[in-house]
Amino acid sequence: MQAIPSPKSNRIPKQQGETVDRSATITFNFDGQEYTAYSGDTIASALTAADVKILSRSFKYHRPRGLLCCSGHCPNCLVQVSDEPNVRACRREITPGMNIRSQNAWPSLDYDLLSLTQAGSRLMPVGFYYKTFIHPPLLWPLYERMLRQAAGLGKVDPNTPPGKFDKQYLHTDVAVIGGGLSGISAALSAAKQGARVMLFDGESALGGHLRYNPNSYLPSLLESLAQHENVTVFTDTTILGWYKDNWLSATQGTRLLKVRSKSLVIATGAYEMPLVFGNNDLPGVMLGSAVQRLLHLFGVCPGKKILIVTANEDGWRVAANLRTAGLEVVAIVDQRSQKDCSGLHLNESVTDHIPTFYKHTILDATGTKSVKGAKIGQLDSNGKIDLSTKRWLACDLIAISVGWIPALELFYMAGGKTEYNKERSEILPITSPPHLYVTGRATGTHALDQQIAQGEQVGLQAFNSIDSETDGLLCKIPTITDETIRTSAHLNIPSRKKQFVCFCEDVTDQDIEMAVEEGYQSIELLKRYSTVSMGPCQGKMCSMNTIHRCAHANNWTVQETGKTTARPPLEPIALGTLAGQNMDPVQLSPIHNWHLNHGAQMMVTGLWLRPEHYSNPKDEVLAVRERVGLIDVSTLGKLQLTGLGVPDLLERIYVNQWRKLRLGRVRYGVMCNDEGIILDDGVCARLSNETWYMSTTSSGVTGIFEWIQWWLQSGWGNGIHLTNLTEVFSAFNVTGPQSREMLSKLTICNLDSDEFPYMSVRIAEVAGVPCRLMRIGFTGELSYEIHCPSGYAMHVWESLMQAGEEFGILPFGVEAQRILRLEKAHIIVGQDTDALSDPLSANMEWIVKMNKPDFLGKRAFTRITAEGTKQLLVGFKMDCPDIVPEEGSQIVSKKPGKKIKIIGWVTSSRFSPTLNQAIGLCWLPTDLGNQNGTSFTIYLNEKLERACVHHGAFYDPVGARQDV
Repeated sequence: MQAIPSPKSNRIPKQQGETVDRSATITFNFDGQEYTAYSGDTIASALTAADVKILSRSFKYHRPRGLLCCSGHCPNCLVQVSDEPNVRACRREITPGMNIRSQNAWPSLDYDLLSLTQAGSRLMPVGFYYKTFIHPPLLWPLYERMLRQAAGLGKVDPNTPPGKFDKQYLHTDVAVIGGGLSGISAALSAAKQGARVMLFDGESALGGHLRYNPNSYLPSLLESLAQHENVTVFTDTTILGWYKDNWLSATQGTRLLKVRSKSLVIATGAYEMPLVFGNNDLPGVMLGSAVQRLLHLFGVCPGKKILIVTANEDGWRVAANLRTAGLEVVAIVDQRSQKDCSGLHLNESVTDHIPTFYKHTILDATGTKSVKGAKIGQLDSNGKIDLSTKRWLACDLIAISVGWIPALELFYMAGGKTEYNKERSEILPITSPPHLYVTGRATGTHALDQQIAQGEQVGLQAFNSIDSETDGLLCKIPTITDETIRTSAHLNIPSRKKQFVCFCEDVTDQDIEMAVEEGYQSIELLKRYSTVSMGPCQGKMCSMNTIHRCAHANNWTVQETGKTTARPPLEPIALGTLAGQNMDPVQLSPIHNWHLNHGAQMMVTGLWLRPEHYSNPKDEVLAVRERVGLIDVSTLGKLQLTGLGVPDLLERIYVNQWRKLRLGRVRYGVMCNDEGIILDDGVCARLSNETWYMSTTSSGVTGIFEWIQWWLQSGWGNGIHLTNLTEVFSAFNVTGPQSREMLSKLTICNLDSDEFPYMSVRIAEVAGVPCRLMRIGFTGELSYEIHCPSGYAMHVWESLMQAGEEFGILPFGVEAQRILRLEKAHIIVGQDTDALSDPLSANMEWIVKMNKPDFLGKRAFTRITAEGTKQLLVGFKMDCPDIVPEEGSQIVSKKPGKKIKIIGWVTSSRFSPTLNQAIGLCWLPTDLGNQNGTSFTIYLNEKLERACVHHGAFYDPVGARQDV
C-alpha cells in the first residue's frame, strides 16, 4: 500500500541541529493509514508533521489528547507498537514499516464511543467507584470488569515472543546523572582532578534542554568532554532509583545497569509544568519546551498561529524561536507586569511587534478536538482574574511556559531535605546526605552561566568527598542577579470547562477540592483516594499543581502541605529487564542430539533440557502399558557413599530404616529436615558392605549433596566418603510388560524374578558395557533402570532401541512419565509438596519409622502426631472424566448463603489414557481427605466442578504388574 501524503504538512525549513535526515524517507502505519517520515523522526514528530493532532484518549473520560511535553513524562502520547503496549511516541524512533495503533479508544481514535461518559461526569466524581459499587457485593466482579474495560491503556499480547535481556555491574568514583550544562560541567570538574566519572543521560545525545535551545555554551563543553578519557558517557540510559550507599539502578535498552558510586551528582534538571485552566487538555495545548523540541530537533511545528502563555522568561524564548523560524505568534500572554519582564533577551528585535498582554492569563482553550482559540483575562493587583476583561484570541496552538518542577526524585529517595521557595515558586533542595550533591536547574538555577559555575563547584566537591567521611551539604546556590522575576503560575482560574490537574487519571481541580472536603487533607491520602500522580507520569507533570490545589483547599502553605513520597522505579521498566537474562539450561543429557534428531519436543526441568514427548504422549503411555518403552533419566542425581558408617548416616538422614538392608537390594527413601519437611526422595542401593549408590530428584542433587556434606562435617562423618556421580553415569529406564524379554537380548544377567527380584540391584554388562541395573517401578510396570558410564551412553541407548524394535518399543518423554507415575499415585517432590509438607500430611506415614533411636524430623513428627494433621495429600477422580483441572486450581467449599471458601488445591492432574479418566493429586482438609470416595468441588474457569477422593494407586493398586 502506497503512503498517502497528508493534505497538510507541519514541516518547516531545515533547522540548525536537526536530528532528522531529510534525504531518507521511510513509511509507517498508524491506525491503518500509511504515512511518510524522515529517518530520525520519532513517532510523535512524524505524526505531528502529518498534522495528526489526536494521539490518544484519556483514561477516565476518553477525551481526545494530543502532544503535551514531548519529553516522555506525560501519558498523552502512549501508543501500541506491534505487540508492545504503552510506548511513548515522543521517545520511540520511527523504523521502516512500523505498525502503530492508538490505545484506549473504540471504535476509532477520532470517534470514541466511551467519550460519551463526559456527559455523565457528575455521576463519576472522585472516588466514585468506592461509593457507587459497594452494594450488592456479589455484583462487584461485574462492576470491576466494566470499569477495567472502560479504563486502562494498552493491552498485553500473551503471545509476544520472549526478549533478550542482560545486566551489567559498574563501579566509579563519581556518577553524574544528567547530561545537561551543569551535569557536563560537574563531570569535567571531577575528571580534571583525576576521578573516574560516569555520566548518565536519558536522551540519545548530551546537552539537556540546550539541544533545542540555541546557545554558545554547549559545543565547547561537548568538545572538552569528548577529549577527556576519565569520563565514560552513557546515553539513552534511564536511572530508575537510588539505594543505600549511592547504589543506582538504571536501564540502557534491554540491559539493567547496577552502578556503585563513591560520590553522586544529581543534575537531572526540571520538568516544565502545565497550567490548570479550562480545557487545558485539548490537543494543541503544549508545553513551550515541547514546541522547542519539535521545532529544533525535527523541523516540525504543530501549529500555524501560536499563542504564548508564560510567567517567566522561557515563554519569551519560545516566542523568539518561533519568530526566527518564520512562524506567526499571535500574542504573548504574561502573568507578570511589564516592569518585571525587563530581561536582556527582550531587547532582541525578533520579539518586537508581537501583541503582548501583561498581567493576563488564559482562562479557557476553545475547540472540540483541537485548539481553535483561547479566552484570556486580566489579573488585578491581588492576582484575581477580572472577568470583565475577558477576550478571545484565534489560534491553533497554545504554548505554555509558566514554571518548572525540579526533578528531585532521586534526591528524595536518598533522604535529602527540601524547602519551598516562594521567589522561584519551586521546591528546592537545602541539605543532602553524605557524598551526594545537586546542581543545575534541579536547584532552581536557570541562568546558563550560573549553571556552569555551580556544576564546576559541585564536581570539585564530589571529588573531594570520595574518600571523606564528612557529611555532605549542598553548595550555596550563587545569587542570581541577571534573571528576570519568575512568578507563581498557580492561579485559581474560574471556568465552566474541566480543568485537569492530573492528565494520567483525569483528576480535575474540583476533584481535589471534593476529596479534601471529604476528609483527605493529607497530600499522601489525597494521592491514594483521587489517584492523582499514580499514572504513567508518576507526578512529574501534576505534583506541583496538586500540592498547590491541596494547600489552597486546606488554607495551608505549600511547605505545610508537603509532598508525596518518591519511590523507584522512576520510569516504566520492562519486566524482562528486571528478570534479567533468559538463563537457558546448561545441562544436557549425553544423548541430547539423539533426542533432537528423533523429533523430541524439549522442555526445561530444573537445569536440564529434557524431551517432553516424541509423538503423542497418549501413544507413549500405551506403549509402556502394553509393550515396552524407554526413557532417558540421566538427569537423576547420583551419589555414591563409601565407608562402614554409611548405614548409621542413612538411618539419621532418611525417615525410614536402612541398617538391615541386604547386599544387592534397593530401598525407596524420603529425606526431611529437622522440622519434618520433605526435602527429597529417591532410591538407595547397597552395592557392597561399604558402598551405597543413592539417587535423588533431578533438581535436588546439588542441595542434597551439600546437605549430606554438612552433616558429614558436623560429626556424622565416621570415615564416610561422598562422591557426586551425576555426570559420570547416564541412566535409562526400560519399562513395560515386555522389558525383561527385550533386555535379555543385550545381557547375560539372569533377569528372572527369582534371581533378580523387584527392588534389587545387579552389576552386569548391557550391550558389552558394565552397568548398574536396578529393578524399580516408578511407572508401575516391570522396569529396569540401567546406569552406564556416560561415555557409552549413546551406544547403550541405540542398542536398547534396536533390541526393542521387534517389541514395538517407543521412546517416551517427561509428559508420559508424569501420567504413568500419576496413575500409580507417586508424588513428585516440589510439585505435590512444598516448603510446609511433611510425610504424615503427604499420606506417607507408612515410610516414617518412629521406632528408630533418632533421625532428622523425629521430634517434629512426634508433635504432628499428637496435634494431628490439618491437610492431607490424596488422589482424586473427576466426576466428568473429560475435565482436567489445571494444576494449582483451588478446591472450595460452597455452603448456601455463604461465600465460597478455599479449602485446598490441586497439585497434579492429567487425563489417563489407560483409565480413560481425569485423575490427580490434591491437598484437602484431613477430615475430608480421610474419607475415600467423598465428593468435593474444584473451582475451574469460573465454574464449580465435582470430584471425589481416591485412596491408593489408580492403576494396579496391589503392584502385581511391576513385581513379576
